[in-house]
Amino acid sequence: MSTAAPVVSYEVVDRVAHVTIDRPEKRNAMSLEVFDLLTEHAERIAESPEVGAVLVRGRDGVFSSGIDVSVFGDQVENGVEAAFIARLQRAFTVYEELDVPTIAAIEGYCFGGGIQLAIACHVRAVAPSAQLSVMEAKWGLIPDLGGTWRLPRLIGLGRATEMTLSARQVDAEEALAMGLAEIALPAQGATEAAHELAARLAAGPGALRRAPRLLRENLERDRTDALAAEAAAQQQCLAGPDFVEAVTAQLQGREPSFQGS
Repeated sequence: MSTAAPVVSYEVVDRVAHVTIDRPEKRNAMSLEVFDLLTEHAERIAESPEVGAVLVRGRDGVFSSGIDVSVFGDQVENGVEAAFIARLQRAFTVYEELDVPTIAAIEGYCFGGGIQLAIACHVRAVAPSAQLSVMEAKWGLIPDLGGTWRLPRLIGLGRATEMTLSARQVDAEEALAMGLAEIALPAQGATEAAHELAARLAAGPGALRRAPRLLRENLERDRTDALAAEAAAQQQCLAGPDFVEAVTAQLQGREPSFQGS
């Protein structure tokens, strides 16, 4: 008896965990199974010291066209419970909270739930084909998977409001210009280029495991607390083997070989 392929695949290559939404026939729309597998894979990564970076993407040149309407099922008739929405929200928050760099590699459609997953990642890389949209207004909804919290922090309140109200599509060039994405990928070999970037980060020092969380949490701290948190994190870096290796390699005229701790 054949077993259906998982709708979110997981593979580790060069210490990079590839988390790939695999529903190309549905333009990688997110079913409830997609949400649950996204959560499962992130929790697995959190317990996997061999993983040094994460690459989140969609199969066959499409990141995700958003939530599959089947997710709501009979919830529409009976009312959507807060616990159900929290279950979906967690599938994205777990990627934001990972202590390894997390990259969203975006090709093609990145709509609705897709863009909310992308902005939960630490960095976004876009191919020329990328089209991003906060699509919920077209369904009479608001972005409720962390979008109202993350998007203003990423691109500013004004731009976030305009994108949410208009539901318009933003291409790769505009996404890069407004800070919605940080890295440009080539039209050909976008996945390979994103993997190379993730592999470089995975081979980096342990400081890369501390930086995303520190940057994010310091947004919510006042200056005094932020500087104290910064100093504490730096103490850990200075006491770790990667700093010693960096100094030794510099003195010896070679490239460092980091442990990532």
